[in-house]
Amino acid sequence: MPGEAKAPFNNAKADIILCSSDNVYFRVFRCMLALSSPFFEAMFDLPRPSRDHCKDEMFDGLDVIWVSENSRTLDMLLRFCYPAAVKDPGLEDINDVEQVLEAAMKYGMEDVEERVRKAMVSPSLLESNPVRVLAIACRFSLEPEARTAARYSLHHTAPTHDSLAAEHLPHNVIQGLVAYRSRCGQEARTLCDNLDWLKKSQTHSFYEWWTNCCPCDSKADVRYLIHGTYPREWWADYMDKTSIALEESPCGSVLTKNLEEAVERANGCPSCRRRAQDQMVQFTKTFARELDKVIAEVSL
Repeated sequence: MPGEAKAPFNNAKADIILCSSDNVYFRVFRCMLALSSPFFEAMFDLPRPSRDHCKDEMFDGLDVIWVSENSRTLDMLLRFCYPAAVKDPGLEDINDVEQVLEAAMKYGMEDVEERVRKAMVSPSLLESNPVRVLAIACRFSLEPEARTAARYSLHHTAPTHDSLAAEHLPHNVIQGLVAYRSRCGQEARTLCDNLDWLKKSQTHSFYEWWTNCCPCDSKADVRYLIHGTYPREWWADYMDKTSIALEESPCGSVLTKNLEEAVERANGCPSCRRRAQDQMVQFTKTFARELDKVIAEVSL
C-alpha cells in the first residue's frame, strides 16, 4: 500500500496523483501543475487513454503519474508550485538544492528554478561548502552562480586537487579554479605592495596619525612610504604578514587576522595607543572595500 503525503498534498478534492519513486502518493491539482510546468501542461493536453486495461494507473478514482523524484524532493518541488499560503520549503541542505533544481529544470518550472538558484547562493550554503555549490553550478551550466561560488571559495584555504575531483568537477574547471585563486592572490598582494589606493581614500584623521611623530621604530620600506614618512615597524610587520596571508586566502576576513597583534604592539607606544585601535579598524575596512573591488574584476 502506497504511503500518503502530508498536507497540503493529501487534499481529498485533488484531481490527480503523483507517485514518488519511494511510493508515496501526492494528491495535487492539474491546474497547479499545468500553470507551473509546460511539461505537465502538455501532458494533460494529450488524449486520455482507455482505462480498460490500465487499472493500475488509477487510485481512488484518480489518475496516477509515476515520477522519478523521491518523496522528499517532490514535496519541496511542489511547495514551490503552490500559492503563497503554502510556505516555501527551506532549502538549507545542498543535496536538496541539487535535487529540486534538477527536477525544476526537468519539468520546465522556470519560476521554481529561479527561486532555487537564489537559495543556492545563500550565504549559509556558500560559506559552508562553496566548492559543492560550484560543482552544482557547473553541472547545470549556471555561470553567475559558478562565479559567486568561486569567489566564496577564497574565504577558505585552497582546496586540494583530490577534494575538487571528489565533487566531480571537470578537469578544466579544476584548472580554472586554481588559476582564478592564483590571480586573486596576486591582485591582493599588489594592494599591499602599492598603496596608491590608500593615498586616494585615506581620511584627514589617518593622515594626521600617520605623519605624527612618535617614539616607535620605523621601517624603511619604500612600499609603505606615504607622505614622505616611513611606517611604524609594527604597522609594516602587520602588512608583511597580511600580504602573505592574502596570497593564500585573498578575502576581507584575512585583514583582521593579525590586527589584534598589531594593535597590541602599538599599545606599547604612549603616542600610538591613543589612536591605533580606531585607525587600524578604519584602515582594514577601507582595505577590505578596495580588495572587494579588485577581486570582482578577476575573471573565472
